[in-house]
Amino acid sequence: RKESSAASDVYKRQMNNLIKTYDDILDSQTCNNIIGKFEQFENQHEEFDDKGMIFTQIRMAKSPQIWSKEIEEFTSIFQSSLLTYLTDTGVTPQQMPTKYTWEPIRIKRYMPNDYDEFRPHVDVNSKLTSTRFLVFFIYLSDNEEGKTTFPQLDKYAECKKGSMLMFPPLWPWLHAGTKPINEPKYIMQTYLHYV
Repeated sequence: RKESSAASDVYKRQMNNLIKTYDDILDSQTCNNIIGKFEQFENQHEEFDDKGMIFTQIRMAKSPQIWSKEIEEFTSIFQSSLLTYLTDTGVTPQQMPTKYTWEPIRIKRYMPNDYDEFRPHVDVNSKLTSTRFLVFFIYLSDNEEGKTTFPQLDKYAECKKGSMLMFPPLWPWLHAGTKPINEPKYIMQTYLHYV
């Protein structure tokens, strides 16, 4: 039993090492501007409600004439954050694909209505999603709840304005977005894909 417990602890440490959070990736005003623009373009809102995935989103790539500046700016931020992540996790160039691409950036809103949430799931669960290999979330608002939790790893990331969460989207990293309270939760997200 002791050996089993020790092996479990090692496993958790290894998995947790690939979950990283970085504060102050965006300043407060930039976050506010993105949220304001999200609310301004209500005609771009897509309601999503399926098997515990309940939120409203905008896909920037569907309206490049409106979001081109943000797409360019945030892709650059995601790229520089990737380099930091590789250094901090000890992932070597030999472990990374030589070519990759970015999933179109989305902004999501979860309302504090005791309904919006994202129940435990993994982000690679089909042939369609199988090219994803790294998640990038930027929290655009503070929330007392609205955490990203990793229930099997006893780990979570706070919903902290301007911070970024990165981790692999594969089956060992089961995660969930808890229900926000008091204020809406806004996040921006993308993934790295194999090509």
